[in-house]
Amino acid sequence: MGPELQNFVHAEDIPQQSTWTITLGDANVSMFTPLFSSMFIEARDISATATEQANLGSLDGVLRPTLEKFEFDVPVGERDQFVEVWMQYRLFLYETNGDIVAEWPVTGYGKAELEGDREEAVRRASIAAMREAGATISTQFAKQPQVSYWLQERGNATALSVGRLND
Repeated sequence: MGPELQNFVHAEDIPQQSTWTITLGDANVSMFTPLFSSMFIEARDISATATEQANLGSLDGVLRPTLEKFEFDVPVGERDQFVEVWMQYRLFLYETNGDIVAEWPVTGYGKAELEGDREEAVRRASIAAMREAGATISTQFAKQPQVSYWLQERGNATALSVGRLND
């Protein structure tokens, strides 16, 4: 996971409301680390692109997740009592020589009831969106056409070893 994902902060000034700063870096790491470890025989962090690594012989590929969109809605009036969050990750799968295998956008949506603290409601909705994205990744990754073909080429459609690109 690159620094942009590990240190992700969304800042937004909403007119007639307030300025929001939403920090998701630690949450991204907390989601992707166990997720990838459960999806593959081996998943380890690597510090640079695959073509620059000398010790990738045991890996089958390299995954690099990014968070490219984060949107949220906090109700202003009394009618709507729910906070909503939309997130879009993009997963890049590379061969160990650096050639791209697949690029896959994955979205997540979360909703939380506004009970008191608005920031806490945004946090709960963000966690729900991340869980949805994580569930999609874990259940649909191998079904992506380019990924499925890549797995078949290796003769193992269920478990491989990957490096998590950590720029």
